[in-house]
Amino acid sequence: MNRQQFLQQFLLYPQPNIDWPSIDLHQSAVLVALQERPYGLDLILTRRSENLRNHAQQICFAGGRQDLTDISLLHTALRELEEELGVLPEQVEILGKLPSQPVLSRFMIHPYIGFIAADAVLRPDPNEVSEVVRVPLQRMLDHRTHYTKQIKSKRIEQLPYHELVFIPIDGQLIWGATAAIIRRLADQLHPENRHLYLPFHGL
Repeated sequence: MNRQQFLQQFLLYPQPNIDWPSIDLHQSAVLVALQERPYGLDLILTRRSENLRNHAQQICFAGGRQDLTDISLLHTALRELEEELGVLPEQVEILGKLPSQPVLSRFMIHPYIGFIAADAVLRPDPNEVSEVVRVPLQRMLDHRTHYTKQIKSKRIEQLPYHELVFIPIDGQLIWGATAAIIRRLADQLHPENRHLYLPFHGL
């Protein structure tokens, strides 16, 4: 999938409207970062450093908790992208915002989606990022490789949080909020495939 094909699909279908209950959660933001390569678009993910207190070594989007000095959640996402991967805000073209995603650690994640300039060089901060994980976007959007598991969560009983998503890729596993955001993007771009998934029995 190249840039033009992505834009056509992204603008063709409206985003789902998810009305989460209003409860007190910490606010955070991530950037669903795409970068054009000769073969098409890459989705840019990171593996968190093993030294981090929360979600160590998990694969996720660049992002984090909103600071008091952040003027907006978009500012949070761009600030975190610069801190983690050395990409400047002026090197990012923001396309829009994806539906928010709660997590069981009592955060509400606000995902923004945008293109990183094709000539931007990623410079990961080793204190936060142990590895940059590049995956062709088209592979990540394949519903047939998405596993789901029904759960009954008691940690945030006010939230209708009943499903976990798992996406294996090249011997690694993307799961949790990151996989849920990818799954929702896949649903938006290819609504005809929403019914496709595999049952997950690993947990």
